[in-house]
Amino acid sequence: MDNNIMNRTPKVFISYSWTFEKFVIELAERLTSDGIYVVLDKYELKEGQDKYVFMERSVTDPSIDKVLIVSDKSYTEKANSRAGGVGDETQIITPEIFGNTKQEKFIPIVAEKNDDGYPCLPAYIKTRVRIDLSTKENYEDEYEKLLRNIYNKPACTKPQIGKPPDWVNSNTANLTPIKKLLKQLENCNANNTKAQKLAKDFIDEYIAILLPYNRSDIYEKSDSFFKVIDEFKPFRDYYTDFLEIVIKNDMDIPYVVSSFFEELFNRTHEVESDTCLGNPFEHFDYLIWESFISTIVILLHYEKYKEIHDILSHPYFMKRSFFKNSEIIACGCIEFCKGFASIETVYKPNSQSPRSRLHTLAGEMLIKREKKPIITSQKIAEADIMLFQLSGIIDFTANRDCHYRHYRWFPITYIYAKNTHNMWTKLKSKKYCEKILPLFGVSSVDELKNKIGQSKNDGDIGYFSNIFNRTAPRFSDIIKIEEIASIN
Repeated sequence: MDNNIMNRTPKVFISYSWTFEKFVIELAERLTSDGIYVVLDKYELKEGQDKYVFMERSVTDPSIDKVLIVSDKSYTEKANSRAGGVGDETQIITPEIFGNTKQEKFIPIVAEKNDDGYPCLPAYIKTRVRIDLSTKENYEDEYEKLLRNIYNKPACTKPQIGKPPDWVNSNTANLTPIKKLLKQLENCNANNTKAQKLAKDFIDEYIAILLPYNRSDIYEKSDSFFKVIDEFKPFRDYYTDFLEIVIKNDMDIPYVVSSFFEELFNRTHEVESDTCLGNPFEHFDYLIWESFISTIVILLHYEKYKEIHDILSHPYFMKRSFFKNSEIIACGCIEFCKGFASIETVYKPNSQSPRSRLHTLAGEMLIKREKKPIITSQKIAEADIMLFQLSGIIDFTANRDCHYRHYRWFPITYIYAKNTHNMWTKLKSKKYCEKILPLFGVSSVDELKNKIGQSKNDGDIGYFSNIFNRTAPRFSDIIKIEEIASIN
């Protein structure tokens, strides 16, 4: 079939029995009105012309794109017995179908069914996929299928071949076990005991596959470190797949997410010896950091505002130090915002990227780790900025006794954001404001205004140099308290 058929008028020949002449003429007229050139004996065959020659020429003509075999009881009987004009056409069509001609050129059209309700079709085309125009109920749907077939525009098209998943090329970790668990979880009924067990099994298996990366040789040279960071992207992607399934299965999102990050941190941040110099887990910290930001991206996409608030204000029970028997204490999600000393102070000076030398190598790496359509570079930067802004309104330290280096989320990727105002600007709308109240943990506009008014210092935070001094956008730069819900 010509792939460029939309650029010219397609031609079809209709083979039929005269007992269904009215049906065929109506079909021919409709096809013609839909841009198709119909070759029909009633249109083309004149007195004195040889009917057999006309049939043979029409069936074998290479300019004919499709041959429509309109079959009813009479057509079926004559074709099977090779009787009359239909029998002559059958003798012409049969070798064409089973010869060198492309089989898709011939389309059986069911015009009538027998007394048992089966389509009336000649034996030579009985097993072929057909168009059923025999009932009024299905006529329009089947006619559309016919048109799409003639124009080579099927309703279901084969997608373009994409790139192989990152994990395919990974020689270090076998991710098949977590892939299988994801499939099982996806097929579970919402929020049942089995789904909860599979979620726990996924977290356990996920971390077990990660544990071999707990080794010191990763930090011996930058190539080794960045190779591991590259190998961590499939882990991040599988976690986000897991989170989307949790959302669609209507599971307890804050509980599952907090369990994931608690387990991930506690089981990966452990040294064997009694001494520990520096941070030997920066590669794990990077995975945790980007996975947490990706969590916010996905929850924003699905408008899970209450769940975001609960995750941000949740106490995470994590180890105080890297040693095996370290005390477990309650911490806030601010612990997932790291400075990445090795990346920024050791590896960045040797980076080939001028932008990373100027600002942040960790941030530049992250915005390139997209997982479309949801996790894009823009959405990553927007979520990172939102975390900074909300950390002045919601207590990310969970009011626990942990000794925090800082209480505000530093939005490493803010310099890559193109638009940072849309979400908060829409708070001027009372309707949108009421919709998003759960994100702030409040139930009324007045509570929201009061909470924002009592928020922590909204001072300048950002990268400062002689070349670049744009600060991270503050909440108060985008909307004033008196503007909130000011438009009905």
